Amino acid sequence: MVMGKLRRRLSNFAHPSPLMIWSAAAAGLLFQLAVFSAIAFDFYRSTLNNSFEIAEDIATLIEHDIARNIELYDLSLQAVAKAVKDPEVMALPPRLRQMAVFDRSAAAPGLGAMVVLDENGSIVLDSLSMAPRYGNFADREYFKFQRDTPTPSGFYVSKPFQARLQEGLWSVSISRRLNAADGSFAGIVSGTLKLDFLSQRMESLALGKHGVSALLRQDGVLIAQNTGGNVGADWSQDEVFVQARTRSSGSFAGEKSMDGVPRLYAFRYVSGLPLLVVAGIGRSDVLALGWFKIELIALIFVIMAVCVIVLVALFNRELRRRIAAERGQAALARQDRLSQLANRLGFDEALASTWRRAMRERRPLSLVMIDVDHFKEFNDCYGHLEGDKVLTAIGSAIGGAIRRPDDIAARYGGEEFAVLLPNTDAEGAVRIAEAIRANVRAIAMPHERSSHRFVTVSVGAATIIPSKDMMPGTLIRNADRALYAAKARGRNKACFDNVTVISDPIRVPA
Repeated sequence: MVMGKLRRRLSNFAHPSPLMIWSAAAAGLLFQLAVFSAIAFDFYRSTLNNSFEIAEDIATLIEHDIARNIELYDLSLQAVAKAVKDPEVMALPPRLRQMAVFDRSAAAPGLGAMVVLDENGSIVLDSLSMAPRYGNFADREYFKFQRDTPTPSGFYVSKPFQARLQEGLWSVSISRRLNAADGSFAGIVSGTLKLDFLSQRMESLALGKHGVSALLRQDGVLIAQNTGGNVGADWSQDEVFVQARTRSSGSFAGEKSMDGVPRLYAFRYVSGLPLLVVAGIGRSDVLALGWFKIELIALIFVIMAVCVIVLVALFNRELRRRIAAERGQAALARQDRLSQLANRLGFDEALASTWRRAMRERRPLSLVMIDVDHFKEFNDCYGHLEGDKVLTAIGSAIGGAIRRPDDIAARYGGEEFAVLLPNTDAEGAVRIAEAIRANVRAIAMPHERSSHRFVTVSVGAATIIPSKDMMPGTLIRNADRALYAAKARGRNKACFDNVTVISDPIRVPA
């Protein structure tokens, strides 16, 4: 039985069956499919992550651009607010006063007129004219807010409106409140930011066919968008604004945008300002190239799979021609005729391979050495033919003690046997050693010249975890040493590594 296991084991590796080959090919294809699927999924995930990073970079770029422009414009507002409070500046001739009050920042691209309004909303100073243009803006939302809602900073960004003095261009007012000496409202200084300029800046950013970039107030009112239109729309119920209520910045995959287009969004508030920047890349734009690559990966896998199937079929046909002759020769070359176990050649080959595998996997390897007690005396008393029967019976007893396909039993030489136990610790080796000793004793073959009156064996076991600085001979020497200890302790004993004597009941070394 044991030799049959060994033959099957060797045959499986040296002469795999067609079923094994097809199974291996199927497993290989499944593995390749898993690898290709992992590659495709990783590509899909990395594509999404890269798109999120692009959206975040664009949102950051817009945020920095808006923050820088508004900061510069606000510095001008503050300078104007300071100047109008200076009696000496206000007493200057109109031309000099114009130059002193309004700096060059007010003429930057995208910025409209900067005006000073009195407490009634009328223009008293105008950056575009030494003689202020006529206009009253007391009805404007930003004027009412500054008049009725004093804030610590006095800074305010209005809702979008159509400028009366600039041909109806959509704009927002950036304003600061002016206070009288007693703290009462004295008017505002206001500058306009042209929204078409912001839209053009956003439109120049590469967000794809279905991409969107937008600037919102903190109440959800749309100030500007890369696609133009919808200025002043309420985004307060849009999912991107809902996300922004709890975080100052972030990214997410949105499925319910206002226009129904799924996108990968990034958002962030403009530093120090009540403004929110949103950048979104259409999911279909992101995956358009991705699906092409995934389909290409799938095509490559199909071609590889077809090639593998064809090659396996050809290999199987050739292999079947050689298996019959080689299998028989290989088995006979490694089989002991009497015991039906592996011979010394089979044992040496198995030890070399299992040693390498155990060293590679850092797993324990155990060896059990068995020697027939007083075998020479048995031959002298009963003859060599009976001695051969004893060896055959002991081979069967050893085979009955091992169960795993990887375990290898062999006739080591003369009346000595060996059992190689891969991935077996000391406890398992002790159990096998005692089982072999007990199986032989249970056969109850008479032996008049033995003190035990029956044929018995002495058993030595050793366990080791192979390493690069060890040789297989170390394991054999340790098992031999344990075997000699068993003989020295009266035979019919099992010892582990020359330390612990095992007999009924079994004792496992600590």
